[in-house]
Amino acid sequence: MTGSGRLRKVILRVLRVLALAIAISAVLIPLAYLVLNSLKLQREMYTIPPIIIPSRITFEHFQAAFDNPRTVRFLTNSLIVTSVTTGITVVVSTLAAYGLARLGLRARYLSLIVFIFLFIRFYPRITTVIPYFLVMREFGLLDTVWAIIIGHLGITIPFVTWLMLIVFQDLPREVEEAAMVDGANPLQRFWRVALPMAAPGVASAAILTAFLSWNEFLIASSVAKRQAQVMSIAVAGFVTDRGVQWGPMAAMAVIMIVPMILFALFVQRYLIRGITLGAVKG
Repeated sequence: MTGSGRLRKVILRVLRVLALAIAISAVLIPLAYLVLNSLKLQREMYTIPPIIIPSRITFEHFQAAFDNPRTVRFLTNSLIVTSVTTGITVVVSTLAAYGLARLGLRARYLSLIVFIFLFIRFYPRITTVIPYFLVMREFGLLDTVWAIIIGHLGITIPFVTWLMLIVFQDLPREVEEAAMVDGANPLQRFWRVALPMAAPGVASAAILTAFLSWNEFLIASSVAKRQAQVMSIAVAGFVTDRGVQWGPMAAMAVIMIVPMILFALFVQRYLIRGITLGAVKG
């Protein structure tokens, strides 16, 4: 290797390390500052210049959060909404995507369906809040977890169907054709052949759905006023007409984030497999 080649290799390595350091800092610095704010005394929230490191560690904000019985209800509602939304989304979207991938539709019709899915997923959600509120009121579902779940399904099902459609299209059809020769019906081919091969994609779709449902705020805030409130609403509830209660808000935000961090650490290998599924073809 020539001197210029070695220099280029060193520069590329330095740039990669620098990019990785910037990305990690962009994620960890706000998280660290949030945790530090949750451990500060209330009076240190308003000092100028701001105090980054608390002079004394206090857990009073966390104690107040856990002493409040509503915190347990917030967590329970979030777990119910996220679990049910993820389960229904994965089942419905996986079946729909497999059907679309194997129907043999013309490319332009399939492209139209995909466009509709993406349009539903990415159009401004704020435009549907008032109509959705009125619909839920007519059905008597206001302030219930089902109102939040149904709203989340309208977001997650189109997105996951599109995602799983890509996964099923990338799977080799020869294995399914062999199963067809052996007499397997469409449901058997899906359950015994296609689904095991697409398992990493299904896992990543479930993970992304769980994150989206857990963090969603707009729909939940529009239909849940008291009994069905979730963690995202609880965090925003510390913004009052008398000011922002920074300490309690930071503590509640940490309580909300910790379950998702633990969940991400547990399932990260499945997410990586799902993202890379079909990236390398032999």
